[in-house]
Amino acid sequence: MFFTMSSNKDSQMQAYKDDPRVPCQYGVKCYQKNSQHQSKYKHPPKKETVTCNLQLMKNVEKKTEKATGEKRKNPFKDNGKAHSKSPERKLQKTQEPYERNLHNLSPSPERTDVVRDNNENDKDISSDKVEASTEREKISLNRYNSHNSTEHNVSENKSEVERIIMDLFLVEMPDDFFKFYEFCKSISKDNPLSACKSVRLKLVGPYDVLDGKIKISSSENDKEKYLTHWRYYYDPPEFQTIVKCDDKEGLHFGYWRDDAAEKPVFVATNRANVNGVFEPVAENIFGAIDGYLQNKVKSANPFEKTSITRLHSQLKNFAKQHDITLEKNTADMRARERRVVARTFHRAGIVVPYDKKTQLGYRDLAATDSDLQKILNQIEEAGTPEERKTPIAKLDEIVRLATIAADECDFGTCLELGHDLFSNGSIHVQTRALQMLSIAYTHLKRPHLLKIFEAHLKNRKKGCDLGVI
Repeated sequence: MFFTMSSNKDSQMQAYKDDPRVPCQYGVKCYQKNSQHQSKYKHPPKKETVTCNLQLMKNVEKKTEKATGEKRKNPFKDNGKAHSKSPERKLQKTQEPYERNLHNLSPSPERTDVVRDNNENDKDISSDKVEASTEREKISLNRYNSHNSTEHNVSENKSEVERIIMDLFLVEMPDDFFKFYEFCKSISKDNPLSACKSVRLKLVGPYDVLDGKIKISSSENDKEKYLTHWRYYYDPPEFQTIVKCDDKEGLHFGYWRDDAAEKPVFVATNRANVNGVFEPVAENIFGAIDGYLQNKVKSANPFEKTSITRLHSQLKNFAKQHDITLEKNTADMRARERRVVARTFHRAGIVVPYDKKTQLGYRDLAATDSDLQKILNQIEEAGTPEERKTPIAKLDEIVRLATIAADECDFGTCLELGHDLFSNGSIHVQTRALQMLSIAYTHLKRPHLLKIFEAHLKNRKKGCDLGVI
């Protein structure tokens, strides 16, 4: 249905709002002239700004459904492939077998084509101010580690440490992060990072700030470097390592955040030398280490059992004194699980805004997990660029359809594909992983995750010695 544009701006805007067609994502900036695009999408009147947000899309969907009696179609069905109408079926794909070990792939070379925000202009800071600021922060860190600090100073210095961590790692740490450092300090005042070395655990990542090993820096290169501090090969930007274990399997613990601006939803583990699978183990680090010690004591010899049991008892007593839960599957974790729209190759799942009635926010990929895995296997196993062309073409079609999904506000599709390509680990698909996650994180307004991902791709490497200091 088309509307005649009158000279009256109010009537023009009202006509636009009443138009049941889907709003074009690009609004007044749209350059498309072809008739198919114009007939499918509506465009706001000139000199008016109309935002394509989820609420507006919901209203359009309701009007369209009411007028036609049909819900919006999934364009992927035209390819003759079966796809689910809601994320529930997608989650059932987790039982599909995978035909390869992800850790056998080669690490990525240094990337130079990372997307950057050219609009960021840092303010010039004089060298005197930088030195003064650095000295103040060094003093703050020393005060935080002082055993004689008053309660007021500890609270004040904790805020300063939180600010430094936010500046360098782009995330806010939860209370249990700081409490666990206090616990380790109660065991070993001189070396809290290695307080649990008897069970092969070491505090890493942001804990180096608390321990005074990382000083704030005004250099953007240094800040980018810290984004990869103890970031393992398969760690997506949603995951942040805080405790490392043995180097044989590359076991490490970390916080999982669906959005860097939010607090962690759980603590997960990954065995980087085995595969790219992440397993949620508890809501906080105390619960995660509690579970680790429970399993550790089962395989320990009598001598080891004594030290493990003693440490475990100290952990439980500290948690009880500070009212810290050791539950492994809390109500918040279960609530997050219900919001997962796709499991992805790493198994931790992804969460995006999704409306079940209008099915807006996510749609299935144009390939099943097993089909996508086969294509990626063919790309990796191809002996020559010529042999790689056919599977690359198949992958590019999946990428194209995911981009169309994002154009129609199903941003979760690009997020899923980006995670799958990253978790696959192949150097041949990292550019496409960046393309997909750039689209997803930008539209989902998760810029910090994109910045972390870009930094990781530039310096993605295997192994277990991943500290940058």
